Amino acid sequence: MSYYPSDEQLAQMTKELTQARLENWLATDLLTWQWWFIVVTFIIPWIVFYYLADRKQLPKILLYGTLLILLIITLDLVGFELGLWYYPFKLLPVGPLTGYIDLSPLPVIYMLEYQYFPRWKDFVKVSIVTGIVFSFCFEPILISLGLYIPIRWEHHYGLPFYILMPILMRGAVEKVFTSAKKQS
Repeated sequence: MSYYPSDEQLAQMTKELTQARLENWLATDLLTWQWWFIVVTFIIPWIVFYYLADRKQLPKILLYGTLLILLIITLDLVGFELGLWYYPFKLLPVGPLTGYIDLSPLPVIYMLEYQYFPRWKDFVKVSIVTGIVFSFCFEPILISLGLYIPIRWEHHYGLPFYILMPILMRGAVEKVFTSAKKQS
C-alpha cells in the first residue's frame, strides 16, 4: 500500500507553507528596491489605462481584460506549480504569486491594444509584435533584475502564449457581445 497525504495533512502543509511564505516575504521582499519596482509596475499601467481608456468601449475592454487576467493567472500558476519558473520577489506574500505581472502590466497593455486596434488584421499583427517583445525583451529584463527565474523554460516557449492569449480572448469577447446584440 502506498502512502499519500490526507486532505487534513495537505491543509496543514498549506498552512505551514503560507506561514513560511509570509516570514520569507517580510524578511527578504518587503520594502526592497525590487518590491518598490513591483509596486510601481503594478500601479503605473492602471493610471495610464485610466487616462487612455475609451469610456464608450469600457464594458468590452474590461470584460476582455478580466478574461485575460483569469487566463494569465491560471497559466502562470500552472507553470509555477510545475516548477517551470518562479518569482523570487512578490508584491504580497499570499494570493497569486505573480500578481503584479498577471494583474498589471500585461493585461493593461493587451486592453489598450484591444482598444486601439479594432480591425482583426491589425490586432493580430500587434499581438505578434507584443508577443515577441514580451518573450525576447521583457522576460530577459525581468531575469536580469532578478524578478523572474526560469527553471525549465525558454523565452521562445512563451511566444505562442503571448500571441494566442489576446487573440482567443478577443474572439470570446466579440462572440459575447455579438450574441448579446442578437438577443436584444
